[in-house]
Amino acid sequence: MANLGAASDALDAIRTSFGIIAALLIFAAFFASTSGLGLLPTYAQAILAGWAFGTTLGTAGAILGILFGAALGFGLARLISGPAIEGIISKRPVVAAVRSAVIGSGFLRATYIVGLLRLSPNSPFALSNLALGGARTPAAAYLLGTMLGMLPRTAVAAGIAAAAAADGSEGLSEVVAQKGWLMTISGVLVLVAAIMIIGAIGKRALKRALKDQADAAASS
Repeated sequence: MANLGAASDALDAIRTSFGIIAALLIFAAFFASTSGLGLLPTYAQAILAGWAFGTTLGTAGAILGILFGAALGFGLARLISGPAIEGIISKRPVVAAVRSAVIGSGFLRATYIVGLLRLSPNSPFALSNLALGGARTPAAAYLLGTMLGMLPRTAVAAGIAAAAAADGSEGLSEVVAQKGWLMTISGVLVLVAAIMIIGAIGKRALKRALKDQADAAASS
Protein backbone atom coordinates (compact mmCIF):
# COMPACT_ATOMS: atom_id res chain seq x y z
CA MET A 1 0.00 0.00 0.00
CA ALA A 2 2.95 2.34 0.54
CA ASN A 3 3.62 2.29 -3.23
CA LEU A 4 0.09 2.90 -4.41
CA GLY A 5 1.32 5.90 -6.37
CA ALA A 6 3.62 3.79 -8.56
CA ALA A 7 0.82 1.39 -9.51
CA SER A 8 -1.53 4.31 -10.04
CA ASP A 9 1.02 6.05 -12.29
CA ALA A 10 1.33 2.89 -14.41
CA LEU A 11 -2.43 2.74 -14.85
CA ASP A 12 -2.51 6.46 -15.60
CA ALA A 13 0.10 5.97 -18.33
CA ILE A 14 -2.04 3.25 -19.88
CA ARG A 15 -5.09 5.52 -19.67
CA THR A 16 -3.21 8.37 -21.35
CA SER A 17 -1.93 6.14 -24.17
CA PHE A 18 -4.90 3.88 -24.79
CA GLY A 19 -7.90 5.41 -23.01
CA ILE A 20 -9.82 4.82 -19.80
CA ILE A 21 -11.58 1.69 -21.05
CA ALA A 22 -8.28 -0.01 -21.83
CA ALA A 23 -6.88 0.95 -18.43
CA LEU A 24 -9.92 -0.43 -16.64
CA LEU A 25 -9.84 -3.67 -18.64
CA ILE A 26 -6.13 -4.21 -17.99
CA PHE A 27 -6.64 -3.53 -14.30
CA ALA A 28 -9.65 -5.87 -14.22
CA ALA A 29 -7.63 -8.62 -15.93
CA PHE A 30 -4.86 -8.28 -13.35
CA PHE A 31 -7.43 -8.20 -10.53
CA ALA A 32 -9.14 -11.31 -11.93
CA SER A 33 -5.98 -13.39 -12.22
CA THR A 34 -4.63 -12.53 -8.77
CA SER A 35 -7.93 -12.77 -6.90
CA GLY A 36 -9.23 -15.78 -8.80
CA LEU A 37 -6.06 -17.72 -8.02
CA GLY A 38 -5.96 -16.51 -4.41
CA LEU A 39 -2.72 -14.53 -4.83
CA LEU A 40 -3.96 -11.14 -3.59
CA PRO A 41 -6.93 -10.15 -1.40
CA THR A 42 -9.81 -8.39 -3.12
CA TYR A 43 -9.95 -5.49 -0.66
CA ALA A 44 -6.33 -4.48 -1.37
CA GLN A 45 -7.03 -4.27 -5.09
CA ALA A 46 -10.27 -2.37 -4.48
CA ILE A 47 -8.16 0.21 -2.64
CA LEU A 48 -5.83 0.47 -5.63
CA ALA A 49 -8.84 0.85 -7.94
CA GLY A 50 -10.22 3.75 -5.91
CA TRP A 51 -6.80 5.35 -5.66
CA ALA A 52 -6.16 5.13 -9.42
CA PHE A 53 -9.63 5.72 -10.89
CA GLY A 54 -11.71 7.45 -8.22
CA THR A 55 -14.78 6.15 -6.43
CA THR A 56 -17.17 5.46 -9.31
CA LEU A 57 -14.79 4.14 -11.95
CA GLY A 58 -12.66 2.43 -9.30
CA THR A 59 -15.67 0.56 -7.96
CA ALA A 60 -16.72 -0.39 -11.49
CA GLY A 61 -13.22 -1.61 -12.37
CA ALA A 62 -12.90 -3.59 -9.15
CA ILE A 63 -16.30 -5.23 -9.59
CA LEU A 64 -15.39 -6.14 -13.16
CA GLY A 65 -12.19 -7.72 -11.87
CA ILE A 66 -14.12 -9.57 -9.18
CA LEU A 67 -16.55 -10.96 -11.75
CA PHE A 68 -13.73 -12.06 -14.06
CA GLY A 69 -11.92 -13.62 -11.09
CA ALA A 70 -15.09 -15.37 -9.96
CA ALA A 71 -15.61 -16.70 -13.48
CA LEU A 72 -12.01 -17.96 -13.52
CA GLY A 73 -12.49 -19.80 -10.23
CA PHE A 74 -15.84 -21.13 -11.40
CA GLY A 75 -14.26 -22.55 -14.53
CA LEU A 76 -11.39 -24.11 -12.59
CA ALA A 77 -13.86 -25.76 -10.24
CA ARG A 78 -15.55 -27.42 -13.19
CA LEU A 79 -12.20 -28.82 -14.32
CA ILE A 80 -10.69 -29.73 -10.95
CA SER A 81 -12.27 -32.05 -8.42
CA GLY A 82 -11.27 -34.75 -6.01
CA PRO A 83 -10.47 -35.52 -2.38
CA ALA A 84 -7.96 -32.68 -2.02
CA ILE A 85 -10.53 -29.98 -2.73
CA GLU A 86 -13.16 -31.77 -0.67
CA GLY A 87 -10.73 -31.85 2.25
CA ILE A 88 -10.08 -28.13 1.99
CA ILE A 89 -13.77 -27.29 1.79
CA SER A 90 -14.65 -29.58 4.71
CA LYS A 91 -12.39 -27.49 6.94
CA ARG A 92 -14.61 -24.47 6.26
CA PRO A 93 -18.06 -25.40 7.63
CA VAL A 94 -19.73 -22.22 6.35
CA VAL A 95 -18.43 -22.72 2.81
CA ALA A 96 -19.46 -26.39 2.91
CA ALA A 97 -22.92 -25.44 4.19
CA VAL A 98 -23.35 -22.84 1.47
CA ARG A 99 -22.36 -25.36 -1.17
CA SER A 100 -24.96 -27.80 0.15
CA ALA A 101 -27.59 -25.07 0.30
CA VAL A 102 -27.24 -23.96 -3.30
CA ILE A 103 -27.41 -27.50 -4.72
CA GLY A 104 -30.84 -27.77 -6.25
CA SER A 105 -31.83 -24.23 -5.21
CA GLY A 106 -33.77 -22.00 -7.54
CA PHE A 107 -32.19 -18.96 -9.19
CA LEU A 108 -33.36 -16.38 -6.64
CA ARG A 109 -32.49 -18.53 -3.62
CA ALA A 110 -29.05 -19.37 -4.98
CA THR A 111 -28.37 -15.69 -5.79
CA TYR A 112 -29.43 -14.70 -2.28
CA ILE A 113 -27.20 -17.26 -0.55
CA VAL A 114 -24.18 -16.50 -2.76
CA GLY A 115 -24.65 -12.78 -2.11
CA LEU A 116 -24.73 -13.29 1.65
CA LEU A 117 -21.59 -15.41 1.50
CA ARG A 118 -19.78 -12.71 -0.46
CA LEU A 119 -20.76 -10.00 2.04
CA SER A 120 -18.49 -11.48 4.69
CA PRO A 121 -14.78 -10.54 4.42
CA ASN A 122 -13.99 -13.80 6.26
CA SER A 123 -15.05 -15.96 3.31
CA PRO A 124 -11.94 -16.71 1.21
CA PHE A 125 -12.72 -15.52 -2.31
CA ALA A 126 -10.81 -18.18 -4.26
CA LEU A 127 -11.96 -21.05 -2.04
CA SER A 128 -15.59 -19.91 -2.24
CA ASN A 129 -15.27 -19.87 -6.03
CA LEU A 130 -14.16 -23.50 -6.01
CA ALA A 131 -16.90 -24.58 -3.61
CA LEU A 132 -19.70 -22.81 -5.49
CA GLY A 133 -18.43 -23.91 -8.87
CA GLY A 134 -18.10 -27.48 -7.65
CA ALA A 135 -21.66 -27.34 -6.37
CA ARG A 136 -22.85 -26.62 -9.92
CA THR A 137 -24.34 -23.30 -8.83
CA PRO A 138 -26.21 -21.73 -11.77
CA ALA A 139 -23.68 -19.43 -13.45
CA ALA A 140 -26.03 -16.45 -13.62
CA ALA A 141 -26.97 -16.74 -9.94
CA TYR A 142 -23.32 -17.21 -9.02
CA LEU A 143 -22.16 -14.07 -10.85
CA LEU A 144 -25.12 -11.90 -9.83
CA GLY A 145 -24.84 -12.96 -6.19
CA THR A 146 -21.09 -12.31 -6.27
CA MET A 147 -21.57 -8.83 -7.70
CA LEU A 148 -24.29 -7.84 -5.23
CA GLY A 149 -22.48 -9.29 -2.24
CA MET A 150 -19.07 -7.79 -3.03
CA LEU A 151 -20.36 -4.37 -4.09
CA PRO A 152 -20.85 -2.71 -0.65
CA ARG A 153 -17.37 -3.31 0.79
CA THR A 154 -15.73 -2.76 -2.60
CA ALA A 155 -17.39 0.64 -2.93
CA VAL A 156 -16.40 1.60 0.63
CA ALA A 157 -12.76 0.62 0.06
CA ALA A 158 -12.60 2.42 -3.30
CA GLY A 159 -14.30 5.51 -1.90
CA ILE A 160 -11.95 5.88 1.07
CA ALA A 161 -8.91 5.31 -1.16
CA ALA A 162 -10.17 7.88 -3.66
CA ALA A 163 -10.61 10.43 -0.87
CA ALA A 164 -7.07 9.76 0.38
CA ALA A 165 -5.63 10.19 -3.13
CA ALA A 166 -7.59 13.36 -3.88
CA ASP A 167 -4.79 15.63 -2.64
CA GLY A 168 -2.24 14.07 -4.99
CA SER A 169 -0.48 11.83 -2.45
CA GLU A 170 1.78 9.21 -4.02
CA GLY A 171 1.32 6.56 -1.33
CA LEU A 172 0.49 5.87 2.28
CA SER A 173 3.66 7.58 3.52
CA GLU A 174 2.64 10.84 1.81
CA VAL A 175 -0.89 10.54 3.17
CA VAL A 176 0.57 10.31 6.67
CA ALA A 177 2.93 13.23 5.99
CA GLN A 178 0.17 15.50 4.69
CA LYS A 179 -2.74 14.50 6.92
CA GLY A 180 -0.96 13.23 10.00
CA TRP A 181 -1.16 9.93 11.81
CA LEU A 182 -4.45 10.75 13.53
CA MET A 183 -6.35 11.39 10.30
CA THR A 184 -4.72 8.42 8.56
CA ILE A 185 -5.49 5.99 11.37
CA SER A 186 -9.03 7.36 11.59
CA GLY A 187 -9.54 6.64 7.89
CA VAL A 188 -8.19 3.12 8.25
CA LEU A 189 -10.44 2.50 11.26
CA VAL A 190 -13.46 3.75 9.35
CA LEU A 191 -12.66 1.36 6.50
CA VAL A 192 -12.16 -1.61 8.84
CA ALA A 193 -15.30 -0.77 10.83
CA ALA A 194 -17.41 -0.45 7.69
CA ILE A 195 -16.18 -3.77 6.33
CA MET A 196 -16.72 -5.50 9.68
CA ILE A 197 -20.27 -4.12 10.01
CA ILE A 198 -21.15 -5.20 6.47
CA GLY A 199 -19.61 -8.60 7.15
CA ALA A 200 -21.45 -9.04 10.44
CA ILE A 201 -24.77 -8.25 8.79
CA GLY A 202 -24.05 -10.73 6.03
CA LYS A 203 -22.88 -13.41 8.45
CA ARG A 204 -26.02 -13.20 10.57
CA ALA A 205 -28.28 -13.23 7.52
CA LEU A 206 -26.37 -16.15 6.00
CA LYS A 207 -26.59 -18.16 9.22
CA ARG A 208 -30.34 -17.57 9.35
CA ALA A 209 -30.76 -18.49 5.67
CA LEU A 210 -28.79 -21.72 6.08
CA LYS A 211 -30.78 -22.65 9.20
CA ASP A 212 -34.07 -22.04 7.39
CA GLN A 213 -32.82 -24.17 4.48
CA ALA A 214 -31.81 -26.99 6.81
CA ASP A 215 -35.14 -26.84 8.67
CA ALA A 216 -37.05 -26.91 5.39
CA ALA A 217 -35.02 -29.90 4.18
CA ALA A 218 -35.57 -31.77 7.47
CA SER A 219 -39.33 -31.24 7.41
CA SER A 220 -39.77 -32.28 3.78
